[in-house]
Amino acid sequence: MSDRDDELVEDSAQDDANEGGPENFFIDILTGNKESASPKKLLVQKILRQLIEGYGFDRHDVELNYKPRIPGHGRKQIDIAIFRPDAEHTNEYLQRIIVCKTQRKRDKLRSLAEAEPDLRELKDLLELIPGASLGMWTNGQEEFFLQVERTRFEIRPKPLGVWPVPGEANSDLDKTGGVIQVAADAEGLEEALLRAHRYINRNLGLDHKDSFKQLALLMFAKIHDETRPSGERLFWIRGDEPFTADGQAEIQRRIGQCIAAAKAWQPNLLTRGWELTLEPQETARVVSELARYALSETPPLYRTTAFRAVARSVMDGREGRYPTPLNVAELAVRMLDPQPGERVMDCSSGTGTFLAMTATHLFRRHLADLGTTPEEATNAQIRAAQDETAVWAASHALGCDIDPFLAVTSRINLLFTIGHPGRVFRIDARTFPDGDLDGIEAARTAMPLGSMDVVLVNPWFSTQDKVSDPSILSRYELGNAWERDEEGGYRNTGDLNTGGVPPEVLFIERALQWVKPDTGRVGILLPDGLLGNPGDEYVRWWILRHCEVLASVDLPVEPFKVTVKEYGLTPALPSLLVLRRRGPQELIRTEHPEYKIFMAVVDRAGVDARGNRLFQRAPDGEELIFDEAVIERVREGGEVEIRCTTRRERRIHDELPLVAEKFEEFRVTGEVKS
Repeated sequence: MSDRDDELVEDSAQDDANEGGPENFFIDILTGNKESASPKKLLVQKILRQLIEGYGFDRHDVELNYKPRIPGHGRKQIDIAIFRPDAEHTNEYLQRIIVCKTQRKRDKLRSLAEAEPDLRELKDLLELIPGASLGMWTNGQEEFFLQVERTRFEIRPKPLGVWPVPGEANSDLDKTGGVIQVAADAEGLEEALLRAHRYINRNLGLDHKDSFKQLALLMFAKIHDETRPSGERLFWIRGDEPFTADGQAEIQRRIGQCIAAAKAWQPNLLTRGWELTLEPQETARVVSELARYALSETPPLYRTTAFRAVARSVMDGREGRYPTPLNVAELAVRMLDPQPGERVMDCSSGTGTFLAMTATHLFRRHLADLGTTPEEATNAQIRAAQDETAVWAASHALGCDIDPFLAVTSRINLLFTIGHPGRVFRIDARTFPDGDLDGIEAARTAMPLGSMDVVLVNPWFSTQDKVSDPSILSRYELGNAWERDEEGGYRNTGDLNTGGVPPEVLFIERALQWVKPDTGRVGILLPDGLLGNPGDEYVRWWILRHCEVLASVDLPVEPFKVTVKEYGLTPALPSLLVLRRRGPQELIRTEHPEYKIFMAVVDRAGVDARGNRLFQRAPDGEELIFDEAVIERVREGGEVEIRCTTRRERRIHDELPLVAEKFEEFRVTGEVKS
């Protein structure tokens, strides 16, 4: 169960009790004013961000806490009111009504009929205000959309699967192909995937892995569907299709075709047992969450962040294996700085975080070549840069994992992030090129030892289990026992270390074996103890003998605590080493010229040990507020206008991007300016 699944959305009676919590104030996205926080206000702000950053509503057409003043009906208030473009904020021009209600966490998501009592307020407002034709109700966990059909004799609310975008006619809800799909905002896509996963897991009773399988199949189908010409796409819904038996059957038929076509497109992505088993009404519910988005126009970072929210449940923490914090992975990728022509590998890929973050890194490079950024790029530029990155992934993104489920998960992550699954094989990296797992034959050809430009890896950390199998230890110098020599160094005794070797020690040597001599680079996460304990000095001596150490970064433990707490684990204190493999001529020499090593100690990485966000503060402890230049994409039907504006916002206190910048400076000048 994910942390997000366990969050409580408290009712308004809890508002005052939360005033002094970690989110005790916020900056209103519309006014820029500093406001005291409560669960209700934070929910409203979250929906506002989705409306402005996802759907593309013009902020000037939105009003909070609008009082419609309806004669004979007392005092009414609308949480979020959306008006016609450039019109007065009066009932006459009110088009959409959003009701936000904070409620306690529900174990299961409700059907439309089950939520009927809560929807009464929204329906009443829609019936009383003639100009309003669309409504939304949300409690932060569930979303329900309504359309009002008015005839001469009746006013009839009708459920919807998705909303039309700003400027799109309500009649387009029922057209073939559905409404215009929009680029996802970061939070909106993550919430949509979490709702879908929660429905499959909680409502349908599937375990985490089977729930992920069903959702991943639909994500796979969605990605492939967006490679088709727009007139041939099948991953969409019209009007109230998800709420009628005929509509659900039609959605199931289209999605079945999508999945079959996707499997033909990428026949090696999945393994046996990955089949859609959802009933039509269940498929329709999940498809409704994905059908609103144009993923090919959504920045890869948003996509992999959302993927991570649902994929982390498939790891169980055995042998110290758990997902790498995203900002830590981003730091490692930036420091290694893979180039478009380089082959990049993760030899313990897990859920595919390093490969996905490498793809986002190269995506930014391609946009830079086009003279733009992810924030300023047009949809056409975003699609072009993703296509370029997908071409790179097809031949240059490689990985492996011993777990067959995780090997598939890594492929799906890369596919969902950038549009191609790369080449991730099920093998045991410790015994490669030998082995009998199903990916070994293809892996021998695709990624022989000594062929990679970059290896990024977060190896298995374990303080209890050590590798003691002689057939594995015999493959590694570090699998042997070492002793001091007469010159103050260490010599290999030639005898296997019968006490066993921590797996991360073997992964150091394996990662170096996989990269090219002279130029190959490795970024590896290691426990601090390995870099400081007296008993591990021989490992450090071996590293210095075989590598040029480019950087050593002492990382804070808090992001790892957040990542592993759902597995009931306590993380080791982590460090990131960046290494270059020495070539044969360098290894002949027993001594090497002195050189500078970039070293950094990071105190803050965006979160505390409980996962609460950390914001930048002044010396007196007060949180700082900055004027930030931001891009807003204002939509009117099929047209998108890119606007530069300024928002007052807090900044996350994360020092990792600064470390990456300083390392880039160090690589160029050999110095770090204060």
